[in-house]
Amino acid sequence: PKRTLRKLADLGKVCARGSVQKEIFGIFQQCLRYKDSPYFSVMQNLVRNVSAENLTTFGMNLGYNSWTDGAKKIRAKRDNEGILTSWIQILDLSKSEWTAENLNAFIDFWKTYGVCTYAFLPSASFSENTFLPEVFQKQDDCAFLWFLSDLDSFCINMDDYKDVQNVMPIFKMEALMESEIHQILSAHKKLYGVYQLYNEQNIRECISRKSLGLLSSLGTPFLFFLSEDRKSDTSSDASRFAVDTRMKQAYPFLAVDFYSDITRINEIISGDPLPIHITERMNRLLSSV
Repeated sequence: PKRTLRKLADLGKVCARGSVQKEIFGIFQQCLRYKDSPYFSVMQNLVRNVSAENLTTFGMNLGYNSWTDGAKKIRAKRDNEGILTSWIQILDLSKSEWTAENLNAFIDFWKTYGVCTYAFLPSASFSENTFLPEVFQKQDDCAFLWFLSDLDSFCINMDDYKDVQNVMPIFKMEALMESEIHQILSAHKKLYGVYQLYNEQNIRECISRKSLGLLSSLGTPFLFFLSEDRKSDTSSDASRFAVDTRMKQAYPFLAVDFYSDITRINEIISGDPLPIHITERMNRLLSSV
């Protein structure tokens, strides 16, 4: 019921200890004060269409392990050692050197800094990184945002992924519209999202009503905007659109401008937006810390 959701948001704000939690529950309170808020249907559909285990595992890993407990470690590193760390590590796995062994080592290293969320960019197909489900299962206290470039290889290897609960696979909107994979994921009650790649030339088209209207047929409320230049710009059309739609609730989905929203959360956690860093090679990262 709507009143129950409002009470949960109020209780969450009262009980929240971390700055990110307080900020998020404050947004929830604002969003849910309108009785006709489309977010009521978003939440109802999530609970109805995604398994409790998938929602709980991904939600706890992101909300608690990353934004609460992880945020404490990030601030402790800042205060005690003068080290500023982003709450998320972004990886480009297109280099052939990545394996389950060194990716697990990479994640284990960053978890000591409080980082429990990892994003894989759509630069390499699943067929080149079939070891990922093994990593997802081993790193069961982490949340993974998995942007996929190749729908076919995901479909072929889906049996390896179906028991994983701490991942949100994110598919290119155009590809998902031409496939039945979203129906299969919905049947298995899996969490997933869609993304749109944008640049200065096509951003107006990406946020047009015509384009956004297509999202309703894809069975997910999560829409990510991914800038092709891989930069954070909080003044960009995509960034402003994401913030406006979240607050004004014009659509029944959650819009995220990936890079600029990362910097917003960094600023909440550590007081510094931090530049976007994308790791391509394991050895370069460890030698630079």
